[in-house]
Amino acid sequence: MRSFISNLVFNPKRTAPNLAALTLMGLLAASGVAQAQSVVVPDAPAAEPAKSTAATVTETLNAAKEHFESAQKDSQNRKYRAAVGHYNQALLKNHSYTDAYYGRAMAKAELGDKVGAIDDLSDALRLDPQQATALGQRGNLYYQLGDKQAASTDWAAALQIDPALTSVQVNRAYATMEAGNAQAALVELDQVLALKPSYVAALINRAYVKQQLGDRNGALSDLDQALQVQGNSPEAYLHRGLISQQMGRGGDAIQDLTRAIKAKPDYADAFYNRAIVYTTESKFDLAVIDLTKVIELQPARSDAFYQRGLLYSMARNRSAAIEDFEQVLKLRPEDAATFKAVADLRADSGDLLGAVEDYNRALQLNVNLADAYEGRGKVLGKMGDFQASIDDYTRVIALDTRNINAFYHRGQARQQLGDGMGAIADYSETLRLNPRHAEAFYGRGTLMAQAGQMMAAKNDFQQASKLYLQQGKAEGYRTTLSWLNKF
Repeated sequence: MRSFISNLVFNPKRTAPNLAALTLMGLLAASGVAQAQSVVVPDAPAAEPAKSTAATVTETLNAAKEHFESAQKDSQNRKYRAAVGHYNQALLKNHSYTDAYYGRAMAKAELGDKVGAIDDLSDALRLDPQQATALGQRGNLYYQLGDKQAASTDWAAALQIDPALTSVQVNRAYATMEAGNAQAALVELDQVLALKPSYVAALINRAYVKQQLGDRNGALSDLDQALQVQGNSPEAYLHRGLISQQMGRGGDAIQDLTRAIKAKPDYADAFYNRAIVYTTESKFDLAVIDLTKVIELQPARSDAFYQRGLLYSMARNRSAAIEDFEQVLKLRPEDAATFKAVADLRADSGDLLGAVEDYNRALQLNVNLADAYEGRGKVLGKMGDFQASIDDYTRVIALDTRNINAFYHRGQARQQLGDGMGAIADYSETLRLNPRHAEAFYGRGTLMAQAGQMMAAKNDFQQASKLYLQQGKAEGYRTTLSWLNKF
C-alpha cells in the first residue's frame, strides 16, 4: 500500500492580486482577476503609423488581460492545457506579466510538469522577488521533486517576507513529520491552529500527524472539525476513511472514501485506498474496478498495477497478472517484490527454472526478502534439491522466527534427506506456533512410527485425523485413517 498522504495541503494567501492557487494534494481554487503588472512596451506596428504609442500599448495590455482571464476560467474548469495556451498568449503580449507566469506555473503543475512550473515561478520571482506565495509554491514543487533543501530555503524566504503565511507553515510541518519529527510538526500545526482554528488544511495535516503518533481519536476529532468547516473536503473524508479502516471499520471506511470520490471524481488516492479496503473485505471485483480507475487517472501509478496484478494472480488470471507486473517493472525496474510476484506465477504454472531465476533476481535486489527465500525454497524442494531448499527455509526463519510455513516445509525437506530428528524438531515447532496444523501432526506421526514410538505416533495420527475432518481435507483424513488402522 502506498503512503496515504503523498502530497501536502496548500491553500496560499497572496500579497499580489488573487490567483488560482495550487495545493499539493491536487486542489485548484481560483478567485479574483489579477491586474497587469509592469509591462514591456512593444514597438508600434509599422502598418498603423497613425495609431498612437499609448493606444498600441493599451490594446496590447488589454489583449494580454483577456488571454489571462480566459486562462483563469480554464483553470477553474480544470482545462489546464487550454489554460497554458492562453497564458502563453498573454505572455507573448506582455513578457513581464508576473501573474501570468504564476498562473501558468500552477497549470503546468496540475499537468505534471513540475520542472516547467518551477521555471515559471522563477521567472515570476525574477520580476517580483517579494512574492511570498510564489516562493511557497516553488518550495512545494521542490519538495515533491525530492529537493528538500531547496524547498526548505524557499519556505524560509516566504515566511521571512510574510510571517503570517500559514499555508507555508502547514507544508513545513508536513515535511518535518515526513523527516521523522512528529512532535515538532505537531507543535507547528498547533501554533497555526491557535491563530486560525478553522484552517482546514492545518486540521487535516494535524490529523495525519496525530494518526502517526497513535492518537486516532484526536485525529478523528480534527477531521470532524475540518468537515464541519468544509463539508465536502475530499482530503478529510479520505483520511477519516483510512483511520476507520485501521480500526477495523471497513464499512465506514468505504462510505467516507466514496464521499471523497463524490466530492472529487478524479481523486486517484481515494479510488486506490477504497480498492485496498475492498480487498480486505474480499470484494475483489470492486477492488479491480477501482484500481483500473486509478490507472486510467494516473497511468504511471506503479502501486496500482502491482495491487491489481496481485488480485489477478489470486483469481488465477496469470496472463493479466504478468502483464500488470511487467508494467510495474517498466516503471520500477529494481522492484524486488514484483520479481517475487512474477516468480510465484511461474512456479504455479510449472516453470520452475524461470521461477528460480526471478526469485534470484528479487533476492539480488533485496537480500532480506523472506517471502522470496520461502518461494525459492519451495521450488527447489519440487526440483529435488532438498539441501538448497533447507538452506532457504533456514534464511526465512532467521528473518522471521514465527514463520510457520518455513518450519513445516523445512521439516519436510529434512524428512526427505533422512534427518528424522531435525524433521521432528521442525514439525514440533510448527505445532507450537499453530496447534491446528494437521499436516505437521501427520508428518511427525510418520516419523514417530518409523522410530518405533508407536504410542506417540498414534496420538499424532489421531490429532491429524480430527483436524483433517474438521478442515474438510478428505484425502488427508483417509490417509491418516489407514495409518490408524495399523494400530
